[in-house]
Amino acid sequence: MAARQPQYSPKKVAEALEVSESSVKRWCDSGAIVSSCTVGGHRRITLDSLRRFLEDSERSLARPEVLGLPTLPPTRKVQVKGSPEPNCQAFRDALAGGDESLCRRLLFDQIDRGLTRSEAAEMLITDAMHGFGEAWDCKQLDIYQERRGCDIALRLIYEMRATLPPPGDGAPVAIGGAPEGDPYQLPTALVELTLREVGWEATSLGNHLPIDSFIQAAHDYRPQLFWLSVSAVPDADQFVQDQTRLAEALGEEVPLLIGGRALSDDLRPRLRYTAHCDSLRHMVDLAGLLRLNFSGAREDRAKLDAASVHAWKAGMGGADAAQANAS
Repeated sequence: MAARQPQYSPKKVAEALEVSESSVKRWCDSGAIVSSCTVGGHRRITLDSLRRFLEDSERSLARPEVLGLPTLPPTRKVQVKGSPEPNCQAFRDALAGGDESLCRRLLFDQIDRGLTRSEAAEMLITDAMHGFGEAWDCKQLDIYQERRGCDIALRLIYEMRATLPPPGDGAPVAIGGAPEGDPYQLPTALVELTLREVGWEATSLGNHLPIDSFIQAAHDYRPQLFWLSVSAVPDADQFVQDQTRLAEALGEEVPLLIGGRALSDDLRPRLRYTAHCDSLRHMVDLAGLLRLNFSGAREDRAKLDAASVHAWKAGMGGADAAQANAS
């Protein structure tokens, strides 16, 4: 059995629209708002009838709570802003609508066309999430839609990671994450994907982590690279203090890459880091150079070790000969 439609009096509808009751009655008389009458002769307006009127007149409820309705109307048209490229717009629309299958197809289509996973992710996912933030601020999206979009994007990142081959033997190790007070998971997950795609054994430690936990991880993993993704800084002074402790714990031997929208021009000069990355493309370029440097240093160490072994063997051979002559 279908649920009964909510019905409202012209007075309540007028309060929700912030217009006069006589205006609502006039719209009812003209047929702009379809209404019915009770046995006692009182007008009643159904929710469906009110929604049709709002859509046709391009009006919105100023006070929807008067009618027990949510802030955002179900009939709203969500247009998440971002890149004008058609595939980007299609991805944003699909993500806002919760269409995970279409999001997946659009993303992997870009990879099939020759983009790397990180390039496809930056083109579609990063673009969409920037637009989501603006749409949420403008009350075009509800919180659940933003959270649902983040979860879909995170699953897609993990799917792309699963299609990568495992890091090769001796691959340099990279770790990182987002600091305490930063609720965003996607940026650090994207960095992990990006570094793995260019040959690093990268591990995202997650978000909202205290600096002491990062320092512990650095001792446990002994990485050749550390990243810090910073999308939110609740307390700038505390963050500078904590980030300085992390840089000191890592020392000069471990490059510290930082990035994120919270790193303003005022904040960055107060931090200690090796390089600031303003995009995944920039991260790829830097990681490639660092990996070459690491590989070159490893080869030099291997040559040095081989030379040391050869010298030791030669020395041992000379000692054996001297001992034989003495006897």
